[in-house]
Amino acid sequence: MKIYYTIFIIILIISSCTEVIDLELNTSENNKLVVEGSITTEQKSHTVKLSRTTDYFSNQATPKELGAKLSISDDENIFYLTDDDNDGIYITDENVKGQAGKTYRLDIELENGEKYFAESFLKPIFPMDSLKYEYKKSDFPFDENYYYSIYLYVQEPPSIGDYYQWELYINGIHDSDTLRNKTIVSDEMVNGVYISKWPVYVIPDYKILNDTNMVKIQMLSISKEAYDFELALILETDYSGSNFSGPPANIPTNISNGALGFFSASDIVEDSIEVYYKKNVNSNKKISSKLK
Repeated sequence: MKIYYTIFIIILIISSCTEVIDLELNTSENNKLVVEGSITTEQKSHTVKLSRTTDYFSNQATPKELGAKLSISDDENIFYLTDDDNDGIYITDENVKGQAGKTYRLDIELENGEKYFAESFLKPIFPMDSLKYEYKKSDFPFDENYYYSIYLYVQEPPSIGDYYQWELYINGIHDSDTLRNKTIVSDEMVNGVYISKWPVYVIPDYKILNDTNMVKIQMLSISKEAYDFELALILETDYSGSNFSGPPANIPTNISNGALGFFSASDIVEDSIEVYYKKNVNSNKKISSKLK
């Protein structure tokens, strides 16, 4: 009898501590503009994607922001963007390229008259010296897989506060097309030193299928604000949700008027290397260097 009485007391205590909490999730009354865009020193069509936030439990596609007027400008030039496909992706002409040392401003005017802007300084970057690769079994215990480690050789400049992002292309296909697959770093621990045999990307062997494969690495300068934005975004998505995670936090942005997302300006250099199927090669063939 005493046992049943104790159980009853415990259940009573637990139930008395229960409280219904009505969470104010994202609704149509507080949806925000989301901006994803950039300009680099590569001559091409540069894009800015506009969308809206949506309800937390929505299972519909992200709403696109259509009919907006966009431009990217520096102190001498202005580049207009158009949404020719009516899909919320606004593009410049194909002959547009940024110039290192300039600050670029993105201006957005929505159909309802709301205006937004963002600015980003395009910092110059050192060219990469070379790339090499090594095909080997994983160094981690219990991992029996083989990988191609792509090693970077480059001089890190003496200036303090440099931030970098690397992109990976395999046989012309963009392999790092999502943030979780990109490499971003700060020069905090390596400022001014020569970087030798640093594994910028480790490629699983199932992605290298041809006898000869072309692997291209692009190296971009990014601002501290862009680095903080990308790091915060990955921490709040892929590295959140466990028992050891902290409380959710807002992602930083450089877009005005309460919008979300980021607009960045980057200098860009690239290099390529031939990678052979399941083979180690002591030397690499340099294919390309700094973009002009």
